[in-house]
Amino acid sequence: MQETLSITQTLAREIAETRASDIPADAYAAAKRLVIDHVGITYMGYAFTGAALVEYARDLGGKPEAVLFGEGTRVPAELAAGINGQLCRNTDFEECGPSQHVGPLCTHVALAVGQRTRASGKEVLAALALGYVMGGRFHFARRADDTVPQMRTVAAAISARLLGLDSASTANALSLAWEFPYRAHVYTNEREPKRISPFGIGNLFHARAGVQAAMMARFAFESVSDEIDRSSDEYDVSVLTQTPTPFHYLAGEMELKPWICSRHSQGAMQALTDLVEENGIDAHDVTGLRLRLSFMYLRPHQHEPAPDTYWQAIYSTQWAAAMVLQRIPAGPQWVTPERLADPFSRHLAGLVEIIEDEESSAAFRDLRWLDIRGAAEVDSNGRTYQATRTMRETYGSPGADMPQAMADQKFFETTALCLDRQRAERLLGALKGIDSAADINDTAALF
Repeated sequence: MQETLSITQTLAREIAETRASDIPADAYAAAKRLVIDHVGITYMGYAFTGAALVEYARDLGGKPEAVLFGEGTRVPAELAAGINGQLCRNTDFEECGPSQHVGPLCTHVALAVGQRTRASGKEVLAALALGYVMGGRFHFARRADDTVPQMRTVAAAISARLLGLDSASTANALSLAWEFPYRAHVYTNEREPKRISPFGIGNLFHARAGVQAAMMARFAFESVSDEIDRSSDEYDVSVLTQTPTPFHYLAGEMELKPWICSRHSQGAMQALTDLVEENGIDAHDVTGLRLRLSFMYLRPHQHEPAPDTYWQAIYSTQWAAAMVLQRIPAGPQWVTPERLADPFSRHLAGLVEIIEDEESSAAFRDLRWLDIRGAAEVDSNGRTYQATRTMRETYGSPGADMPQAMADQKFFETTALCLDRQRAERLLGALKGIDSAADINDTAALF
């Protein structure tokens, strides 16, 4: 008689029993791009928001298992995964494909637990790939906006894989993570101007909870069984084991960001960049700028024409447009106190008018991310320049990967406040060869 598995058991078996050799090359390549991108932006997050979080982690202390970015202290893997994941998220420069903002969680749980277990670079990438795909499935299966349980469960899946748990223990880890207490995310509440949570999606808490769940399962602490299966009011559980093609959500839908702002406004940033470069537009000649975007960009905090703080600036669509107009490379230069106080930058941001594009709003509501479009209309020297780009045409999207030079520049820009150029080049070289590392700690020594 054929064995009948629950949804939880089916997911656990996939996590525990998929062979590294079964993961396609394009998924490994995407996982590596994600790690390189997110290691870089974690240094930016550390430079602007890291002091208190790192001191908190150092004060807690514990087994020296994984590196805290920016200053090199080793702390328990659970803590490193949470702190580093939060620093990465604290930039709004992270990927935003299926499961929305799951990249920092996948990257830093895999790196931290991989250091604890002395996993190879390829094992780290395999665990990351399996977790990312699970996150994509949960995203498209959800019936409500709350992403909290799926984030914790992705972290538990990655941790369980790297800890070498069997299918039964992995199923227990997934149920434990699903069961942990949580509250609905702040995104479900009405947003207020200039009121922004510094925890964003809450990677610090999700990462720690997921690693905890896997560790508890490793030591045979038991949850109620098949907890995910009992969530049909929140998720269409019947689709949680389905992917269009193997590893499609990673290899075919991951979206990295060329600019610091919400991912689905970046079609407009691509259009604006192309207009500025192709027509030689000088920011000092601009008298008006209109961006046509989905309804999301008429709401705080993405709609912020006069950002006063780092947190306001990283989310502000108007501020991003002002930086693009001035051809300032995306990275720390966008959000320093000096830049935020710059009268000309503030003038440009104040010129930006955001208008709802109904088709983009419909695509957003239907989760058709790659069909979302953005348009830019620039008034300069008595002329109006116009361009429209869909997310499919925007750098960082599937089929429109950032050119290598652009990806490398992003890495060097985001690490510049913490690493000198020589050290950054060494780290980038090690990350590009991460799949050949016999022990991820050899790479982590450069963090």
